[in-house]
Amino acid sequence: MAIRLTKCATQRQTIFLKIKKKKGLKPNFTLKIALLALLLFTCSQTNAQLNKYYFYNKARKHIMLQEYTSAISTLNTLIESSSNVTEAWYLRGLAKYSLNDMPGALADFSKAIELNPVFSQALLYRGITLSRQKKYLQSNNDFEMVIELRPNWHDGYYSRGVNYLLMGQPKKSIQDFSKVIDLDPKNIDAWINRGTAHVHNADSMRALNDYQKAITLNPFYHEGYSKRGRLLMQMKSFYLAHDDFSKAIELDSTSSINYFFRGLTYSYIDSLNRAIADLNQSIAITPNNALSIYNRALLYWRKGLTGLALDDFTTVAKLNPENVLVYFNRGILHLEMKRYHESINDFTQAIEVFPDFANAYKARANAHLHLNNYHQSKLDNSYAQSIAQKYSNNHNQPLTDTSAVFDKLIAFNSDFTPQSQMPLIDELSNYSIDILPFIRVIALNSSNIDFKNQLFTPIDTLNKKLYKKGYVLSLGTPENSIELPEIITQNNPFLHYMAKGMSYSNTNRYKQAIDYYHQALETSANNPLALINLSAEMADMVNFISTFESNNSKIEFEKQPVKNDKQNSTPYTPLESFEQPIEILNRIVLDSTNQYITLYNKANIYALANQMNTAIELYTEALAVNPKLAEAWYNRGLIYFMQKQNEEGCVDMGKAGELGLKQAYLLIYRFCKR
Repeated sequence: MAIRLTKCATQRQTIFLKIKKKKGLKPNFTLKIALLALLLFTCSQTNAQLNKYYFYNKARKHIMLQEYTSAISTLNTLIESSSNVTEAWYLRGLAKYSLNDMPGALADFSKAIELNPVFSQALLYRGITLSRQKKYLQSNNDFEMVIELRPNWHDGYYSRGVNYLLMGQPKKSIQDFSKVIDLDPKNIDAWINRGTAHVHNADSMRALNDYQKAITLNPFYHEGYSKRGRLLMQMKSFYLAHDDFSKAIELDSTSSINYFFRGLTYSYIDSLNRAIADLNQSIAITPNNALSIYNRALLYWRKGLTGLALDDFTTVAKLNPENVLVYFNRGILHLEMKRYHESINDFTQAIEVFPDFANAYKARANAHLHLNNYHQSKLDNSYAQSIAQKYSNNHNQPLTDTSAVFDKLIAFNSDFTPQSQMPLIDELSNYSIDILPFIRVIALNSSNIDFKNQLFTPIDTLNKKLYKKGYVLSLGTPENSIELPEIITQNNPFLHYMAKGMSYSNTNRYKQAIDYYHQALETSANNPLALINLSAEMADMVNFISTFESNNSKIEFEKQPVKNDKQNSTPYTPLESFEQPIEILNRIVLDSTNQYITLYNKANIYALANQMNTAIELYTEALAVNPKLAEAWYNRGLIYFMQKQNEEGCVDMGKAGELGLKQAYLLIYRFCKR
């Protein structure tokens, strides 16, 4: 009698055949036991397990290919279907960490640890994430737990060693890196980092020995030469340092930091043209590297190229507005060029950043003296002397010294981020940084959407017929919208006018779109779909007209932080201009699950009117109704950045990125560096 295989049995047979066909595998006893265990599952259990493994492995591949946003999207699907898969939380944490989303990574690693308290990899990466956030004591607790769980795993000691180095405890750091070397004598990074710890412990000879050992272990690894070069530069062995930096560049020509340090080395031996050439190369690799631009300004100044020096100082002031030395040096340069008013402005900005900067008061006094402002000059000189007296026991600190000239080239590591760590950034650099658009009703091709029931009755009712014809209505932003063919809408007057309005809206023809939405309302009074689009179109038109008139109504990050809801000098669109679209939004009656639409759109209006605190409140209310509204997380995060509340902004952008808005990671990259 023929046996008819069930669907589940067929799947099992397929699994067995695939296992047999795998290269190099033979059906041994272990494999048979594993297969037998698999066959004991029910059919639904087998399918569920296969789906989990599918999504898990797909996410792993995305991460290996540095496709982090795709990995997050895949893992979201897995977590939504099964929230107790520990590895899914861990992998999503890794993806977020790689995108510099530290708050998001921390939350995911913590969830993985909650599900499995002895998950050493999650503990390790949570510790690393906490360390990136400068929460060193908390991160040490995680590293110690890792060491307790796996005493022979060198990663725990290595990470704690880095942490101790960041905490300014080089002796403990040396002990941990020594333990790593005991466990893994060929760990080159451990030798390099122990060398750096010796530098911080004022033991240059041991540091040189460790760097030399790293170079011996792998003479093709640029980092050993780079670190040794920096130490040699500090020891004023400039020609030896130059050789090391040149070797590092030969091995890795994409690392901007080695060009930077070789440039400094050239400056110390008065080879200024070569120094500038190297800084140019460093800036070409990392264009927003404020430190390289700052040092190049000093070199231009030294060569008498004052115009180029001023340009570079101005660029640095935009990149790093908290850098007191930029304003001070630009002020001194203006003073030398007899631009006394400009120099006073710069010294005043330096004082605003650091009120006890005696040298800035003294320099400003000099500028006032040239302008015959004797009274103000005397006041500034007196205040400079009072600061010097205040710090009389130790007034040679750089920011209070009344005699030093701040024209020395500065060397730090903070501005150098390898390009390869953030492969997504170039792709995202063309995204505009602005409040995301209003939610409105748009048309989509049904093949591009997975569902026709969107739990919004006015849309679902229309979609019952549209879906069969290859189209659906959805709530979204206009850049994704397509046109509905007239043949589909001609028998439904309301849909016909809505389609016409959406078509004109897609090409920013506001008046025509508004007229058609009004006609749609005449056929179906107070229809929420028409009201949503009408209010959004009116608000867009108001903002467009205001932008056209002022040519300066877009949100920018150069503004001073907004402390309240009062209008400042920036020509934003006044709230009164949005009175009509707000009134229309107030007419819309929605059930509680869909109120996020009007809350979000109102928030957008208040943001465009520069009423930022009210906008934040409304975005918060919208998110309470719909926590998966990525645009609300993004816009609220953007406002936090504008208000210089970077910690809150980073959290919101991390959530927006997790929900699929890739451009959020561009802002995380720019504003969430630790």
